[in-house]
Amino acid sequence: MDLFGQLDLFGSVSSQGYEPAVKKISAESSENGLVTFKYNPRMKKSIRCVGGFLFGHPEVLLPGYMKTPEFAQAREIAAEWAEHAIRRKTQKNKLAIKELVNRFWTVVDQVLADKGEKTLESRSRIPPIRPKGTYHDLNQVLAAVNDTYFNGELTCRITWSNRVGGLSFHSMRKDPLTGEDFHLISISKGYDAKNCPFYAVAGVVYHECLHVVIPVEERNGRRVVHGRQFRQREKRYIYFDEWIKWHKEVLPRNIRAMCRGKEL
Repeated sequence: MDLFGQLDLFGSVSSQGYEPAVKKISAESSENGLVTFKYNPRMKKSIRCVGGFLFGHPEVLLPGYMKTPEFAQAREIAAEWAEHAIRRKTQKNKLAIKELVNRFWTVVDQVLADKGEKTLESRSRIPPIRPKGTYHDLNQVLAAVNDTYFNGELTCRITWSNRVGGLSFHSMRKDPLTGEDFHLISISKGYDAKNCPFYAVAGVVYHECLHVVIPVEERNGRRVVHGRQFRQREKRYIYFDEWIKWHKEVLPRNIRAMCRGKEL
């Protein structure tokens, strides 16, 4: 993929004549058939493990909006949570229940965010990943940067940052479904602006991608984040000077406007 190439830069490859088998998902019971689901349209931010046990297996009461296919993975986590909830409350089981509850609501928030709906975010949970902005889709930017500068081999995810202050950063997260760690790049919302050219947002994405592939160095007890190798590779970005100029001159103005509640 050429970062500054043709109009079909972000085109998708069609798979003609191939239709993958679609697995039928039940909204009435878990995949193993041991936990049944009931729905209450008045519920929104809670789940319950209720009576009606069949052969020692529970019934879970969920909010009505979770009956749709998008919440299938969340329902499976709720089923696992319910199986733990009916067991004896040992310390180990309590920790498992707490982890499953956090995973459940993290997945729910992500589904709602993907659908463009208001999430149920809590301070105790990591906010959902939101790559699509008003002016720039970070998934498209990351794909272009990855193909152009990393041979498509970079593995990470990307989101617009919830922080106010203009900082973009790289961090590690744990996937709520698989439990695996993954790299997450968070980009300042000051870049999601009408006055932000593509080369600027691509520049900051490339910068954060370098943090994924170039680890922090330790020198004389000090952490070196932007070492010599980092700086050398950073300047390989074709619009490095233009990006730095925009970053220093325009981004601070965007951040100030954003803090005052103005549209960018």
